[in-house]
Amino acid sequence: MSTPLYDALVTKVRSWVNRDSNIMTDALVADFLDYSADFCYRKLRIPPLEHTYTYSAVTSSGVGETTLTLPTDLSEIIQIRKLDSEGNSYVFDEKLSLLAMQDNDYTHKQESYARKGPSVIFYPEAKLGDTYEVHYYRRLTDLDARYFVNQSNIDAGLATASTVDAEGSVEFPASSGNYYVGAEVPNWLRDSNERVLLWGAVAHAFDYVGEDERSAKYTAQQLQGILELNQEEIQRKARGGSHIQTYSNTAQF
Repeated sequence: MSTPLYDALVTKVRSWVNRDSNIMTDALVADFLDYSADFCYRKLRIPPLEHTYTYSAVTSSGVGETTLTLPTDLSEIIQIRKLDSEGNSYVFDEKLSLLAMQDNDYTHKQESYARKGPSVIFYPEAKLGDTYEVHYYRRLTDLDARYFVNQSNIDAGLATASTVDAEGSVEFPASSGNYYVGAEVPNWLRDSNERVLLWGAVAHAFDYVGEDERSAKYTAQQLQGILELNQEEIQRKARGGSHIQTYSNTAQF
């Protein structure tokens, strides 16, 4: 199978609910896992979900801009920082009032920003050579995501030779008669903390078959698991520890 970890998780959900694929179809289980993952991303505030996106340095065409489009996988902003052309670093203050940011009569005293839909409005306006970065909590890739089949991923071992009839196989190059399957993309929630994801999916599955008491039980377990993970992070910060987890954006998926 091209997504062995994900497929095993689908099987576990079905086993825990004790229903076969005629009742608990793959499509249903996929929905339950997605609902569970979405809840985790909205509630978890831990290092494995942290990510930093750096924008290209401001060129002459961007001078005077006051808007940044946020990454599409963002759940919550941790901080926005600017490095000017001389290497000076500025961390922006968040302003809850968008009106204040857009009011021409408002006196700005320092770097600040406010959310506006999928973007942020910031002050002061961009200058030549400024580089902005957003550090944030993010949603991870789809639980069943696979790497694209291209030469760079083949060279990196992220896509392997396959056959024409294999699930997810792609002919590459086109009309070459050679087929490859992209490897499963790592997902911290699925790979390193399956229990929190599984509990939520099982809760949705029991809700679907009308077993409200068992659904409530697993909902409570998922909430407790999320609480424990967040509490571990709070304790780590209180002790003054540090943890950095980085992800490569080189491979395509």
